[in-house]
Amino acid sequence: MQLRKLPPSSLWEDASHAQHSGFSAQTELRYWIFRLMDFLLASLHLKWLHRKPSGLILCSLVIFLEAVPAAGAVCPRPCRCDGKLVYCEGLNLTEVPRNVSSATGLSLRGNGLTELREGQFASLMQLTWLYLDHNSIELVEEDAFERLRRVKELNLSANKIETLPNSTFRPLPNLRILDLSYNNLQALEPNLFHSLRKLTTLHLRYNAIKFVPVRIFQDCRSMQFLDLSYNQLQSLARNSFAGLFKLTELHLEHNELVKVNLAHFPRLVSLRTLYMQHNKATIVVSTLDWTWPFLEKIDFSGNVIEHIEPHVFESAPHLKSLQLSSNKLTSVDQRILDSWVSLTSISLSGNAWDCSRNVCALASWLSSFRGQWDGGLQCASPDAAQGEDVLDAVYAFQLCEDAADTTPETQAATRDRAGGYGREKPTGDPYELQHTEGGETATGSFTVTEAGDDQESTMQIHKVVTGTMALIFSFLIVVLTLYVSWKCFPAGVRQVRQCLSSQRRKQKQKQSMQQMAAMSAQEYYVDYKPNHIEGALVIINEYGSCTCQQQPSRECEV
Repeated sequence: MQLRKLPPSSLWEDASHAQHSGFSAQTELRYWIFRLMDFLLASLHLKWLHRKPSGLILCSLVIFLEAVPAAGAVCPRPCRCDGKLVYCEGLNLTEVPRNVSSATGLSLRGNGLTELREGQFASLMQLTWLYLDHNSIELVEEDAFERLRRVKELNLSANKIETLPNSTFRPLPNLRILDLSYNNLQALEPNLFHSLRKLTTLHLRYNAIKFVPVRIFQDCRSMQFLDLSYNQLQSLARNSFAGLFKLTELHLEHNELVKVNLAHFPRLVSLRTLYMQHNKATIVVSTLDWTWPFLEKIDFSGNVIEHIEPHVFESAPHLKSLQLSSNKLTSVDQRILDSWVSLTSISLSGNAWDCSRNVCALASWLSSFRGQWDGGLQCASPDAAQGEDVLDAVYAFQLCEDAADTTPETQAATRDRAGGYGREKPTGDPYELQHTEGGETATGSFTVTEAGDDQESTMQIHKVVTGTMALIFSFLIVVLTLYVSWKCFPAGVRQVRQCLSSQRRKQKQKQSMQQMAAMSAQEYYVDYKPNHIEGALVIINEYGSCTCQQQPSRECEV
């Protein structure tokens, strides 16, 4: 757009033109302010300007410089503007719009751009963010972002970019966020991200990257988030992530990595989360003596892991969340279990657990684990236990007991445990497997201990409640049966009552006959009362007068 000077008489006409040309409210306000300043300067220096040509030149220069921002702030007609933010989205543009040199933000997403040529954005020196996503960009020339030193966010996602020159981002020293996801990048140039010392977030997901060059992130000392997921990575070099001292989140999921080696992440002292799910890893190792003090979450799910070196998790002493589901693990080494001291969440389902004595260590650890776990651990072998829950199989088949050393008390306790298996979480579980101590029952290298006092009291309460409920249920059944009989069979009920009444009468008659027989069987005795004269004669000569009376329960006295 050509800059033009307007005489005072054309002020209202120019204002109307600015309004119809797409100026925003803020731009229009600035326009009026600048025009007012022009008139003030003209009125104050009118005489001086006529007398001194140098003053006329100086005043004209000031007016020209004041008019430049107003003219440069014109919003292109097909675009939408919000102050200095220009949005030209979904307009099928094939070129970068002009007259946006004063813009601080430019969005060209959803258009038809196919290439970014050298110096194409050189006039946009005020930009702080630039969105070029969802176009058809295939070619990015080496100096396409020349003079964009203020840009902090650049979005090139959802294009068709296959390669980027080494110095593509070198003119962007203040870049913080870079999004290159959903492109066709197959390789990264070794110095592609050099000089990006302020970069904090880098998205590279959904490309076709097969290899990460050594020390490619050496200068990215401020990076905190790196996403390389959904690529074709098959291996990693030890120094691929060198220099990322502030990295906290690393995404490597959905690649083709065949081995997990924690030595590939040295000196990532700030790393907190590591995502490596859905790769093709068969083994997890650590060939470097290093400790990740802040690592809290690891996701290895969806691989084909068969073996984990016993010392691997000792490098992450503060690990809280571990995902190992959907792998091919058959057992877990005791040393690994001992290193899981800080875990609060774990996922182990979908593995090929071998329900023999090899699973006893895991069963013991799960029985005492008080965090969250997915449950549903199923036996894959042997055939007799296939499909059974791991903990159910341990107690039902007594997998972790030595028959030769098992006492009757332990057998009884095991039977009680087997009768109550079948849970999803270990919280409140009455079964505990621990190491051999004191009076515990030894089972080779594992032991089965008696339940604690609290657990026994809980079991007793359960038994009492169950028995009480059974009695109440039986009583209700009897009452229901009588009620139904009374309603449906009244004649039968009357016969039952008559039968009961006749039985009671017979019992009463039998009791009365027994009382009469007892009274008739009483013995008689003689009540003899001699006087004082006849006493001796009666005793000696055995004569005198006697009177006989029948009295209950008294003996005969002479």
